[in-house]
Amino acid sequence: MAMSGLGKLGLWLHLRGTARTDHARISLPEGSGPVLIMHVSADAQRAAAQVEARLISSRPTLRILRLGQDGTSGPGTDIHAARALLEGAKPDAMLLLGTDLPAALIAAAAQRDLPMILGEARLDGPAGRWGLRGAMQRQLLASMRAVLVTDPASHRNAIRMGADPSRVVMTGTVAEIREPLGCTEAEREGFAELLHGRHAWLAAAVPEAEEQAVLNAHRAAMRQSHRALLFLSPRDTSRIDVLAETVEAQGLLAGRRTRDEEPTDEIHVMITDGTTEMGLWYRLAPVTYMGGTLSGDDAAARHPFEPAALGSAIVHGPATSRHQTEWQQLDGAGAARLVADADGLATAIAELTQPDLVAALASSAWTVSTGGADVANRIAAPVLGALQGVHA
Repeated sequence: MAMSGLGKLGLWLHLRGTARTDHARISLPEGSGPVLIMHVSADAQRAAAQVEARLISSRPTLRILRLGQDGTSGPGTDIHAARALLEGAKPDAMLLLGTDLPAALIAAAAQRDLPMILGEARLDGPAGRWGLRGAMQRQLLASMRAVLVTDPASHRNAIRMGADPSRVVMTGTVAEIREPLGCTEAEREGFAELLHGRHAWLAAAVPEAEEQAVLNAHRAAMRQSHRALLFLSPRDTSRIDVLAETVEAQGLLAGRRTRDEEPTDEIHVMITDGTTEMGLWYRLAPVTYMGGTLSGDDAAARHPFEPAALGSAIVHGPATSRHQTEWQQLDGAGAARLVADADGLATAIAELTQPDLVAALASSAWTVSTGGADVANRIAAPVLGALQGVHA
């Protein structure tokens, strides 16, 4: 490539004169299978666990030497340590996950003509289009057999930084995969039979500051579907009795899980025993409002993939810092309804009494919540391809 000479110069200047460091002891898993070096940036821990699981599932004999965060210390900028590490491990391929491009390791691997794959990559633009640093970045990316990026901006930047466009693929982010919360099936069936097709929705882990907004939203839902039922899950279980009194003071009838009461036809609000049995309520409620996201009191906010994994459409407010990445994924895919305030919550809950709207939102949310597995598989694929001719 046209910039390769300048790139090699920039890389040499970056690595020259580095003090030699004591090379960390290599501890490979036992066995005779192929060896993969996996370098993990601080921002790619979740991706690493899922990708590693898929690699081992496909190649059970694969031996993985993990470098970087929560792994063996990498060689840093010491090219001599990088060469020693590769000589000792004798890897068959290398997978780099995250934003870091470990220059010494990549340079040493390129010298050995080692297949390298970069995944879960979030790439800023080139640092100085014509400078040595930018040229060095181009040189590092040009060494990759595949560059798997998380977003459109990173896709553009990878190509601007010199990656072969045919090798750059946008996969999205490896989202956290959460096992669906369980429940007692007999109990779920009993509750479902009691509902008799009533529209139900859940307000999960609701702080005191949002209780009235939730009750107002339920009134809005009842204007659209007069038999609508609210499962109200208070964050503070000491407020269950107070909440029941508040509900009934406003002309609605409340049932309490703590008293083994059931959501019979005359009950408007079923107050759960706090945040236990969430798997049951998510399954019964086609719509879930995630408490704490309106007021910003989200210290105990539930993970948004909980309802998504169980087919419940999600409504939330603007305070999403607790699970920011997951909310960005859901909102970006149109898989959750964002509301600005209490009035917006009431409007959304009323609109989501329509089954077709609920089904579309819930389906999109489920796709996002389970999409991490697909992205992890797409990152694992070129690694497995590079190992295809390696026996054992």
